[in-house]
Amino acid sequence: MNKKEEKAEVKKEEKNIIDWYDNPNLITSFAIAVLFIIIVLSQSFAVQTNLGTNDILRSLLNHNSIYLLGLIYFIPLKTISGKRYFNYLNIFLIIVYGIFTITGILTIIQSFGITSLVNLGINVILFIYMIHTLLRDSRLWKEFKLDNSPLNEISNEWYFYAIVVLTVVLLTINLINTTTIAGAVVSFFGFCYTVILDRYIYLYRIHIDKDIKVKEAK
Repeated sequence: MNKKEEKAEVKKEEKNIIDWYDNPNLITSFAIAVLFIIIVLSQSFAVQTNLGTNDILRSLLNHNSIYLLGLIYFIPLKTISGKRYFNYLNIFLIIVYGIFTITGILTIIQSFGITSLVNLGINVILFIYMIHTLLRDSRLWKEFKLDNSPLNEISNEWYFYAIVVLTVVLLTINLINTTTIAGAVVSFFGFCYTVILDRYIYLYRIHIDKDIKVKEAK
């Protein structure tokens, strides 16, 4: 193998390395896998602490609700029906994060803390990011005249990296505060899910921006 062929092979390998996190289908699969892991681990840890059935169900609904709702969003994307009603699923996800953002604000008011503050920051940016990305191909975008929103001036990269940085900060705080291996493991996978969701929105924005440019060029 000559030097040119070696360079071509290296570039091909580099491209394959990049492809996995630029592939929306794989990102969706990773999201579903991580969500299942978080829910299963959380419940197995709850069982190990000898909690009653009612307490385990309450833990599932209270602490894992955002992950259960995440599954409700991502699993249908693997089906034909889910792809057909993609915009409705996006609205569902936006409403979910809108509710969690409001809940985060109430939490700050009741008990101010660095963890709740960072968590609120993540939810607020994700909520805004979703509105200005996932609604772009829907009727709501035109009806609410979101084209005129000044937040459209914020770049896709800024949204993506802002969420990543805040998520790393939140993970660091959680790892410092946790006193159990179980808490550290769940915090880590929670971090993974947020970054995967962030990447998913980032890739969709790239896709929809390309579609818009093609339509404008015609």
